Amino acid sequence: YLMPADLLGKPAEWFFYDKDNQLRFRSQEAGQDGELCDPQRFIVARQDATYANPYGFPDLSMCFWPAMFMKGGLKFWVQFTEKYGSPWVIGKHPRGATDAETDLLLDSLEAMVQDAVAAIPDDSSIEIKEASGKAGSATVYRELLEYCRSEINVAMLGQNQTTEKESNRASAEAGAEVTDDIRDGDAGIVATAINAVIRRIVDINFGENVVAPVYELWEQEEIDKVLAERDKSLSESGVKFTPQYFKRTYNLQDGDIVETAPGDAVPAFAEPTLKLILDQVALDQAIDSLSAEQLQEQSEKLVAPVLEALQRGRSDSEALGLLAEVYPQMDDQSLQQELARLLFIANIWGRLSASADRED
Repeated sequence: YLMPADLLGKPAEWFFYDKDNQLRFRSQEAGQDGELCDPQRFIVARQDATYANPYGFPDLSMCFWPAMFMKGGLKFWVQFTEKYGSPWVIGKHPRGATDAETDLLLDSLEAMVQDAVAAIPDDSSIEIKEASGKAGSATVYRELLEYCRSEINVAMLGQNQTTEKESNRASAEAGAEVTDDIRDGDAGIVATAINAVIRRIVDINFGENVVAPVYELWEQEEIDKVLAERDKSLSESGVKFTPQYFKRTYNLQDGDIVETAPGDAVPAFAEPTLKLILDQVALDQAIDSLSAEQLQEQSEKLVAPVLEALQRGRSDSEALGLLAEVYPQMDDQSLQQELARLLFIANIWGRLSASADRED
């Protein structure tokens, strides 16, 4: 069979598409037209490629302008901070001062900014002014940077919960689902490229009409711990599950479980592992004494005001208000009496069983 020796990734800037959407290699010998690539030897992983745009849609294209504006906004913010972050030191000299005296005063002011110490002539003065009222201008730069950062997160992750200050648990969970969808889409690009390789191997060796195997990426599912503990408890009580149940519930394959044939010998035990509990039987009989009609009647009395309030409500807020009004009117006395009777029976039966055990 003809098989690929290896799959090598090449830089995308080495290739381009011509006017007929054919892949070409930027070879020095071929010049501007490039060298036509053998379609049997090249696989291109693309996202949403079309005839008008054979290159596909690049995710980073959505980050170009936010990244540029964020870079420029940070530069201007730094300049703004350098200009208005520290107080201005203004020196005043006599009108008839020479240039040398002016330069000396400037040097003294510069040293004062660095060391807070300066020596000036007695006929000069220094004034310090604070850049008040500029906090609002600094907020503009901060909002610009936060907006650009959020747009980049939306482009790459599908959500901006990591930068949004007013996010909550519901929005975070919804954002995580969108991120999972983007992850699955990226995985789909990889799976499509590998399936293209498999398809060409089958075409070369077996023909184009032969069905090729499909490569799929899958996510490992978490086993329900509560369900596993329940199955373990039932198995220890003597309940037997079929191999089909274990395969369906725990995602097992054929051959993972040693199945017992119908003719195989089953070990016999001296005593059954599942014993009849008389206390539980008595409680079950007490519960079964309640008729279905009686429970239905009690439930209708309890739920009737709720249904009536929901039917009268013309909006969500109005329905909530009506539910709050009818809550005190709900008739739950009969249901409470039945529950109290069952609890009383269970309590008395437990006390009698405990006394009988002590006497034994």
